[in-house]
Amino acid sequence: MKLAYLYPGRPDLSDLVPPDVAYVVLDAGPNNEWKTEDLDLLKDVDALMVWSVVVSQEALAAARNVKIIQRMGVGYDVLQPILEAAAKRGIPCCNVAGSNKEAVAEHGMLLILAVVRQLTPNHQATLRAEWPRQLRGEIYPFELVGKTLGIVGLGNTGTELAKRARAFGMRIVYNDIRPIQPEIVSALEASFLEKDELFAKSDVISINTDLNEGTRNLADARRLGLMKPKAILVCCARGGIIDELALRDALNSDRIAGAGIDVFAPEPIRPDNPLLGAKNTILTPHIAGVTQESMVRSYEWAHENVRRVVERDQQPRWIVNGL
Repeated sequence: MKLAYLYPGRPDLSDLVPPDVAYVVLDAGPNNEWKTEDLDLLKDVDALMVWSVVVSQEALAAARNVKIIQRMGVGYDVLQPILEAAAKRGIPCCNVAGSNKEAVAEHGMLLILAVVRQLTPNHQATLRAEWPRQLRGEIYPFELVGKTLGIVGLGNTGTELAKRARAFGMRIVYNDIRPIQPEIVSALEASFLEKDELFAKSDVISINTDLNEGTRNLADARRLGLMKPKAILVCCARGGIIDELALRDALNSDRIAGAGIDVFAPEPIRPDNPLLGAKNTILTPHIAGVTQESMVRSYEWAHENVRRVVERDQQPRWIVNGL
């Protein structure tokens, strides 16, 4: 079995690659332009193992022997350009759904707590030997118990976040385009709301849905305007779901109380990103799903999924292109 790892920067993956496979490590250029010599290396590989390099039609065409395209994570936006073409060739494109759900849920809870308890400004004030209780007494954090958490996307991560929020005494409302298993809804004592109503009634809103044409700019100026003035917004999903300029304006005009954001459009975040100038905001560099445990799971699940196809001629798990 021979694998091609499409990784930015061509890192040394010797500690991660199973010892019984041959492999090459490749990266596209800054404009996703492949070198001819790199494309030649794809002609005899059995699988493409994809991290954050966008898979182009050119790369797919060069991989003449490929049997599966495996994303080494949950989001599969980097596979979008070739999903249909791969399906026409009978090549399954897969992710490792659920491999980082605990990590992202924990990070989402971290952002919620950090924003509502104003961790960053209080930490910075204390480092300056200031005493925020006296200097900022007009601004008080709020408790989560009894508050409403609105979750957009009650999938793997959204469900895990809801479990944690329930432990803090929060009520759960949700919106999802897919029907959610009744036993999950019952266990969470969750209630379905249409998106606009969810934005209007929630004290904390967490975005946990995929990025697609139906969710791009889902949190736009109109929906942000529906939020309570003391509500906060958290997103560990994908950049592009939130209108960042509209969110900055809502924060800076005190229309909403705060935000915790882990994902941006584009990434890596640029110096002119509007959220860098937003009030009451905690930003992290798309690390919600990155823990020691989640990385091990992602690699193990991805390689096992490839073996199902290449070595055992079995149906893979987590297919995202309809095969």
